[in-house]
Amino acid sequence: MKILVAAALLFSAAAFADEAPKMSPEEQKMMEKYMKAATPGPEHQQMAKMVGKWNLKVTAWMAPGAPPQTSNGTAEFRSILGGRYIEQEAKGDMAGQPFEGKGLEGYDNVTHEHWGTWVDTMTTGVMSMKGKCKADAKKCTESGKMSDAVAGKAVPVSTTMTMKDDNTMVFEMTGPGPDGKPFKTMEIVYTRAP
Repeated sequence: MKILVAAALLFSAAAFADEAPKMSPEEQKMMEKYMKAATPGPEHQQMAKMVGKWNLKVTAWMAPGAPPQTSNGTAEFRSILGGRYIEQEAKGDMAGQPFEGKGLEGYDNVTHEHWGTWVDTMTTGVMSMKGKCKADAKKCTESGKMSDAVAGKAVPVSTTMTMKDDNTMVFEMTGPGPDGKPFKTMEIVYTRAP
């Protein structure tokens, strides 16, 4: 019975599609633009080089001149939705507490910008970034905002991801210090796991 119902639905959908009006030339042009915007390109292929498992060495500074806090972790990058986006899942510890985070990276074919979002167990907010990569895509710089529990508000941050080679990348983040001036708050060295 299930097969019969599925076949009937498939047949009626195909029949309905045959009855759909043809697109006007303007609608065809619009559809072409949508298809072009949705098609992964060279920037997406470059991002796909991050796919895989990585070991992390994390160094964080709570204030300018403060001693660094170090920890280790792991991350896995996956290509999702037909190569349009890269999803990162990270695990480790931060300040002696278990840590988990998830990120999403993409390139917008319409705005020609790289973008990223990040959420983790250290906050209930989201970090949202936009930026550009150099022509060789070995260095990407993004800026945006993140929730800061100490400041009690969203603060401006900037990040840089540098691909040293196929097996090493370095993430750096800058945020405001107690005086409001930007300083390097974090560095993560990613080494591809064997």
